[in-house]
Amino acid sequence: MANEIDDIITDVIKREGGSTETNDPLDAGGRTAYGISEKSNPEAWADGKVTSDEARAIYLAKYVKSPGFDAIPDARLMHQMVDFGVLSGPSVAVRKLQHTLRVAEDGILGPTTLKALSEANPRAINNALCIERCKMLAQIVQKTPSQARFLVDWLDRALSFLL
Repeated sequence: MANEIDDIITDVIKREGGSTETNDPLDAGGRTAYGISEKSNPEAWADGKVTSDEARAIYLAKYVKSPGFDAIPDARLMHQMVDFGVLSGPSVAVRKLQHTLRVAEDGILGPTTLKALSEANPRAINNALCIERCKMLAQIVQKTPSQARFLVDWLDRALSFLL
């Protein structure tokens, strides 16, 4: 499991642009490296830069362990949930998973959600979650048109998890 999670984090870092530092004025996160934004992770930026080890530790703590994504038995769905959590926040990712599973949407990956997940077809849930992600991304752009420039990349990212 540890190697699988390490591979997921490596993939997320690649999707987030690797070590390249960006500071896009339309990105609400501000300066970003390894996908770690200064706004959300000021402690990692305290010395002016983010290291690979710092980024990996943040991903593991905030986007794997804290939301409980490591408890998802299906590797592909776990990967999608980590990626979705990084892009939209873990609580949003869990709410969309709960919506897909038709359970109460509280943003917490608890026993009820995990039980429903264990009783569901992992492929069907994974693909339905891809669709939910795409609909949510379209709604973001509809609400905030300046984000349209990111839409194709966001959709490619979400759709890459289709099975």
